[in-house]
Amino acid sequence: MITNTDLTIYNKVYDRDTGTNRYYRTVLKGINWQDTTAVQPDGKGMASADVAEVYIPFTVETEKQYRKPENFMAEADKSRIFTFRAGDLLVRGITETELGSTKDEEYLKNICGEVRTAAMVESNDSGSIEIQHWKVTAE
Repeated sequence: MITNTDLTIYNKVYDRDTGTNRYYRTVLKGINWQDTTAVQPDGKGMASADVAEVYIPFTVETEKQYRKPENFMAEADKSRIFTFRAGDLLVRGITETELGSTKDEEYLKNICGEVRTAAMVESNDSGSIEIQHWKVTAE
């Protein structure tokens, strides 16, 4: 796979004890990010339908282990694992910013610029390991 950037993903998990979202940050090195610009009718004219298509090889360089979403959610300690789910935040490039009660999604968008929210995840696991990848469509 031809790669053109790195990715920071924030896995978003609702904490029932505090009533707030927790974010688990993971850096993935060597992914392919493609922006698509589009418009669609919205009843009042045309609205932006821009998306990013993010391709992540199964062999991506990271310090964490991938888990399927249901397994990720079942783990008590999420600090050493990551997943891809709708609602997760994607930042093009590497950021060390940790999110919490005072630093939220809006804060991240203000300081990082290219922040998208995952809308759909596909696992493309056929063929050799060199071509296997996840495709995340993000808005």
